[in-house]
Amino acid sequence: MFREQISDQYLQHIIDASRRKSFDPYKEIDWSVPFDYSYFYMPQDMVSLYGTKLWDQMTREQRVKLSMHEACSALATTIWFENQLSFKLMDYLINVSPLDPHFYWMQIEVADECRHSMMFGEAIKRCGVPWYEPRLSSLIAFFSKYLTSRVAMMLSTLAAEDVTGYLNSRTAQDPECHPVMRELSKIHMIEEARHRGYAHQFLKQNWPRIGKFRRSMAQRYGLLATRIIIWQLVHPDIYKNLGLPAETLEIAKNNPHRVRIRREMSKELVDFLTEIDVVDEKVAPKWRAAGLMG
Repeated sequence: MFREQISDQYLQHIIDASRRKSFDPYKEIDWSVPFDYSYFYMPQDMVSLYGTKLWDQMTREQRVKLSMHEACSALATTIWFENQLSFKLMDYLINVSPLDPHFYWMQIEVADECRHSMMFGEAIKRCGVPWYEPRLSSLIAFFSKYLTSRVAMMLSTLAAEDVTGYLNSRTAQDPECHPVMRELSKIHMIEEARHRGYAHQFLKQNWPRIGKFRRSMAQRYGLLATRIIIWQLVHPDIYKNLGLPAETLEIAKNNPHRVRIRREMSKELVDFLTEIDVVDEKVAPKWRAAGLMG
């Protein structure tokens, strides 16, 4: 079954790459750096209020605190999604022979996701912020775990990895960001590059072979998954917990700068999906209407 979906040669390539370069975050990251307000926790221009009048009125410490809470909300979303992906991978693994390269790749990917989730959880714990549990998490997870096809799951996986990959890339390169957040982002980028490569290869080989109905359903799911992931990144309770004005949520929602950031976060995803015809002329207007495509 699996051999028809992706080449063994490609699988062996990413398996070998994983064996050469994987990271233990408890050994690779210097966790002794204080989690105080000396650094931002994500690039300033990626914070939801950046560019608004309210942002201009905030002190540096208030801005840093907001960046900390929003970064931890994004990490909580990533943990939530990675747990769903791990569930799906383990479900597929039940009937996979250890003679099949998929057995080793899926075990590697689950192990990667487990380390990432622990790494993110450690950062959240050390920041001392509340657990920003993703909204409607159990309901959404039910659909993703039990009712999604493998192609649809690969689309949502790529959506999550590309969106968070943009945040990781920006954080890793920003000297104003906390050293742990920068190192955490680098590790995630390197290991997720293999996961993204797998999803790319899977979709390239399988998308042309699926029927019209499954294609239509997967296209809808891909857009919905991308919107949900971006929607989950900034939990609305953050503003209340930081004592910001009641209208802050509306200010963030209507922030034109935030609209631009959403398009930038999804650009690499949209470019790839357009290349393989997942985003075609019928679907593209819906991506534009959602603010995810220029």
